[in-house]
Amino acid sequence: MKITTLKQAVEQIELEDDRKQQMIRELKKGRKIYSVHSRGLRMAAAFAACILAMGFLSIPVRALVNSLVLERMEEVPKEEIQETVEQLEAQHVGGDGYTRPYTEAEKTRMEALNEQYLNGIFPEGEIPQVDSEEEAKTYEFCFLTTASVFYLPAGRELTDEEILQKIDFEYKRNYALQEQYYEEHAEEIAAKEAAERKEIEQTVEAGGVTEEQAVEIATEYLQKIYGVDGNGMELSHYYDADAAATIVGEPAYCVNWSDIINHRFYYFWIRIADGRLAGATHTNEQEREQLESARPTIEEAPDKIAHIKEQAERFLTDNVGIQESYVRVRSCYQTTSEGSVRTLVDVLFVREDGEAHLLECSWDGIVKSYSLVTEEDYENQKEKTREVMSTRYTEEYGREVTVENVWD
Repeated sequence: MKITTLKQAVEQIELEDDRKQQMIRELKKGRKIYSVHSRGLRMAAAFAACILAMGFLSIPVRALVNSLVLERMEEVPKEEIQETVEQLEAQHVGGDGYTRPYTEAEKTRMEALNEQYLNGIFPEGEIPQVDSEEEAKTYEFCFLTTASVFYLPAGRELTDEEILQKIDFEYKRNYALQEQYYEEHAEEIAAKEAAERKEIEQTVEAGGVTEEQAVEIATEYLQKIYGVDGNGMELSHYYDADAAATIVGEPAYCVNWSDIINHRFYYFWIRIADGRLAGATHTNEQEREQLESARPTIEEAPDKIAHIKEQAERFLTDNVGIQESYVRVRSCYQTTSEGSVRTLVDVLFVREDGEAHLLECSWDGIVKSYSLVTEEDYENQKEKTREVMSTRYTEEYGREVTVENVWD
């Protein structure tokens, strides 16, 4: 089953584009369901059961890289894990709420403290959890379980201990969902892992790259493409047999860096057969407003395409390091009959053999992701996505709404 099929299913869930992409990745990984404040990503735990049946999982849900954090998570009583899962399932809200925004100083300290947490600096206590608003008001800092709201001190900043408690709380929530999933599907996951180990050995013996080599390649691209060295983030890597189903049919390793507190994620797919970069994407929750503000009207959109193509070609050459000749360069974006334009533009650099470099760009020309595809697969996926989105919008608006692919 191709990743496009999974994308089509996820497209039916009402999430922003970056959230959808993140959910797709987490479902395929079958392990780290980051950003549990998003209801859409919480749904991944249940949704992933269906994905497993279709053969998507490639690694165990327990593959936490940081041994110190893993040891701490493994000490969590099973009763607490079950209570956490039941709590998440009972929350009928769109995501976590906060009684006030974080200050800039808190954000800075949170990033530093998350790095310390990964290195074994854990809180002395736990965030208080309450079940009613009345009880929550008696605390300066607590978590209201029924509404999934963090109560933050009104007259002061969070202490380092309180920030560590929140970091610890989020890791435990994620781990609880992972453990539940692993317990329900341990046998299937073990069988799939054994088959994949055999496939990896055969491919490497035939001249392919090892997982360690893939990490080295991805690390170079992390610095080259995004200017990031990965410090302070959790590194994860695994064999993702299905990720490249639309990338010229080649399986790949997925190598990713995650900053769970600041919701920053960098993903790379390295083809196992030849070490070639098959895909790269970056998700940053703070960029969502920028995507929205850059979105043009339907009338303005065509005039922006030439500049976006130029930016995409420069990125392909300077950041990805690809300098090839193409038989055509195409762009595609989607509009709706309601008069709106979707937030991303695709630019496709097509070679003579039909293989193409696909870059997803914002309307201000910033490249959001790169992938190696075939022109035919891309066209098919885009048409199916158009159909799914038309259906979704029609259901939401209560009247017929169409989505169109605009090609240039």
